[in-house]
Amino acid sequence: MKAPVLIFSLALLSPVLAESANDCLGNCGKERLMMPLGGEIKPGRKYARDRLVDIRHLALEVTPDFKARSLTGKVTIFFTPIAAELSTLSLDSVDLSIDEVTAAGAKVADRQVTEDQLLVHFAQPVPAGQEVSVTVSYHAQPENGLHFRTTEMGYPAGDDQVWSQGEAENHRFWFPCYDYPNERFSSEVTCRVPAGMEVISNGSLVAKTPEAGGLVSWHWLQKQPHVNYLIALGAGYFSKLESKVGDLPISLFVPPSEKDQAAPAFRDTQAIMTFFQKEIGVPFPWDKYDQVYCHDFLAGGMENTSCSFMAGSMLFPAEVGKLDTVHPLDAHEMAHQWFGDLLTCRDWAHLWLNEGFASYYTLLYEEEKNGRDGFLAALHSSADQVIRSNDRRPIVWRDYGEPMQQFDSRAYPKGAWVLHMLRSQLGKSLYQKAIRLYIERHRNGIVTTDDLQEIMEEVSGRSFDQFFDQWVHHGGVPELKAEYSWDAGLKQARVLIKQTQKTDADVLLFKLPVPVRFVVPGEGGPTVHDFNVTVSIAEEAFQFSLPAQPEMVRLDPELTVLAKWDFNPPQEMLKRQLKSDFESRWKALESFADKKDEASVKLLLEIATTDAHHAIRVEAVEALAKAGTPSARAALISLLGQEDERVRLAAVRGVAALYHPEALAALTGMLEKEKNPIIVSRIVSSFAAWPQQDAMAFLNRGSYHEMIASSAVSALRGQNRRDAVPALLTWLGGPGRALPQREFGQALDSLAFLSRDAAESGVQPFLTNLLTDNREVVRSAAARALGQLRDPRSLAALRNVSAVRNDPAAAAAGEAIGKIEAAMSAPVQTQEAWKKVQDLTQKTEELEKKLEKLENRGKAETEIKK
Repeated sequence: MKAPVLIFSLALLSPVLAESANDCLGNCGKERLMMPLGGEIKPGRKYARDRLVDIRHLALEVTPDFKARSLTGKVTIFFTPIAAELSTLSLDSVDLSIDEVTAAGAKVADRQVTEDQLLVHFAQPVPAGQEVSVTVSYHAQPENGLHFRTTEMGYPAGDDQVWSQGEAENHRFWFPCYDYPNERFSSEVTCRVPAGMEVISNGSLVAKTPEAGGLVSWHWLQKQPHVNYLIALGAGYFSKLESKVGDLPISLFVPPSEKDQAAPAFRDTQAIMTFFQKEIGVPFPWDKYDQVYCHDFLAGGMENTSCSFMAGSMLFPAEVGKLDTVHPLDAHEMAHQWFGDLLTCRDWAHLWLNEGFASYYTLLYEEEKNGRDGFLAALHSSADQVIRSNDRRPIVWRDYGEPMQQFDSRAYPKGAWVLHMLRSQLGKSLYQKAIRLYIERHRNGIVTTDDLQEIMEEVSGRSFDQFFDQWVHHGGVPELKAEYSWDAGLKQARVLIKQTQKTDADVLLFKLPVPVRFVVPGEGGPTVHDFNVTVSIAEEAFQFSLPAQPEMVRLDPELTVLAKWDFNPPQEMLKRQLKSDFESRWKALESFADKKDEASVKLLLEIATTDAHHAIRVEAVEALAKAGTPSARAALISLLGQEDERVRLAAVRGVAALYHPEALAALTGMLEKEKNPIIVSRIVSSFAAWPQQDAMAFLNRGSYHEMIASSAVSALRGQNRRDAVPALLTWLGGPGRALPQREFGQALDSLAFLSRDAAESGVQPFLTNLLTDNREVVRSAAARALGQLRDPRSLAALRNVSAVRNDPAAAAAGEAIGKIEAAMSAPVQTQEAWKKVQDLTQKTEELEKKLEKLENRGKAETEIKK
């Protein structure tokens, strides 16, 4: 699954997604698209569940009611007890109304419905090995697992759809099942929908049959076994594109309102599948491959067997140019068809075997598509995510409270890096051989980390005990401080390497193979001298005999080790690196990132305008933004006209961070000719720091998914424009309804913030009414906004929401109640004092801004005089 903790792989390529992904790493687990927790937080270590029965097959029949957002269903589960006779079959089931339970091969004596299970008691124990089937008829109005998106809910007319999201353990909310990943079985899904709708599910379409009442029955069969959370149902109105890779059919489905965005989302799919089949060495394992884009999907994407479901918010219009792409999402979910679907982690502690593999093969496709330099840029971004997370927990970790807590940087980019280090140590050919054997041996099975280690050792003859112990079963990353010196008398280079990370029971001293490269000048031109050293203790010095003093020293020159480096070779060496290969240029640029002198600013500007790769140009722009000097400001402003929109956006971000009249003038002047809506949005959001800028003017400027208007709302909040509340109310009740759920929720929060002292503004009843919205994310956002508003009139409605079991908005409502009650219980004097403090703080902030403007104006006049 593509976690908006994490939209990890997307963040590698798209500057826009990179920005949101960085925010997400600090603030959300997998959202961007916030993936909700699926169940109760439970203390203690977690282990795989017991399998008392072997499930052979599951047959599911459902009829969704789009108006009522409910369904009637019947599920039949075929199984045999494994080792002992079975008196009671336990199925996961939450908030399902059970109508009837029958069995074949056994007699049902009774059934019992608990808070989270359906218990089927047999009249006589079923002997081990005896084949039995249990059929459960039920009906439900699910709040989780199965999600409706209809016109009545505010979605575009003609876009009605319903889709499932099973990972981690959410199918129990819409059909009784064994909802854990250590059991595999074949499945079939039959769904009855109104004529004209499509139904997409796993495997092959067996039949499509007209039925009474204007319904059509779609019958899908998944012959190969897979785990429960990969069962999929998507139904509704779609616009469809079709193609083939060899004889394998591939399709893409988007809501009809998004049909213009379909082709860009489909343009890499053939190439990705062709590359993966070659790279992995195993043909695509399923009958077909569909991609289904869903309105307000809960994650970036979900790798259901043979049919990935994707977030509709990942689609993009052509006018954004190179600022957006979905090919990493496409690659990530397709890689899962091998890693996660054909082979599935035994329990959630080993999730990285799903997500780490999908993330790494996304990076490998990046190399196929954009060359070695593109691969290295993506690897650097991935490493940066791991390092910034500062996570000391191991990848294989059993102390999570709920499975979704595992979907973080350990499973995604760090898992990818573990595989990259294995590939770097074994070499491409041997690594590929190991992966083929890993798949062949465990095909259609469940796996643990030990299974992967066993294969790596079998193929290579090497012990990987310490490797997996330090990288997978312990946490952290090595922090390496290196120093270089030259002994002219001995003609030896000396490199001192220290491991500076805090070591304890959680994070060890690492044993690392570190390649070292020297470039030595000579009469026939420079020569490269490569060495390999092993770092294994806290501090170690290495000597290298060379024919002459090197002109460049490179540690890990091919980026094969995940580490946080602190290495600053002499300035002249760094300047030579800037004219060398991509990796040398990247590392040299990092050394210049914190420099503010005029020579460094001039050098960074040169790199930003002339380097061959856009990623390095962007890095140079970001380094200029950190400098903050007048010359750096002038350099950034000059970059606003860059043709490459990726560099131009980086320059906009840098200029927007400068509180200076010249910066504002440059950005407002740019608005007159800028056509890219993402860049326009970023400029508008920067107006938050400039109260005199009329952000209201952009509230009704139409754009794809109202992205420009959403930035205007953010700017109005930053400006503390309380006079904008009436206009915001009108807009949110009209065009603003077209915002994706997350952005709509952010706009509600801004509305509450701006109206916090205006009791009769109409905001409280507007937000209270949204507590009954049909969209769960909107209900949660409305509850949080009411908590910020702190109006006691909201308490009754919030208490009603907080009492609804399994409603994702219940927790938000409970938090809001706490905030309102805390504000009510404060003494009157305290409340009045707090209001005075708020007013004084606001006046102080306004005064500081005025003073800063005067200072900047004075500096500008001084510079002009000079």
